[in-house]
Amino acid sequence: MGISRVIYFLINLLFAIIGFLLGLRILLRFFGANSETPFVAWVYESSDSLLAPFAGIFPITRIEGGFVIDFPAIFALVVYVFIGYLILEAVSIVAARSEERLEKRK
Repeated sequence: MGISRVIYFLINLLFAIIGFLLGLRILLRFFGANSETPFVAWVYESSDSLLAPFAGIFPITRIEGGFVIDFPAIFALVVYVFIGYLILEAVSIVAARSEERLEKRK
């Protein structure tokens, strides 16, 4: 069915963008990117709302040499990937059942 493929694609795209933003944030924080530059500031601002539910769960660890391990962002990335997977599986199951019903009617 065409509509289920479109929904599947849009959900997949949404969670891919979320994963990309969080992954980029993790890398930029790890390497100590200058948050005053426009691109880095945009990445941090864009991903702040994604991290809000996970704020304070884990500490942000600073390593010698200016490296930063952003454990809340890593945890958020894992959680969003898992949620995306669950939603995509649910859409697949619903689409398969609706196709079965349509075939039975024929």
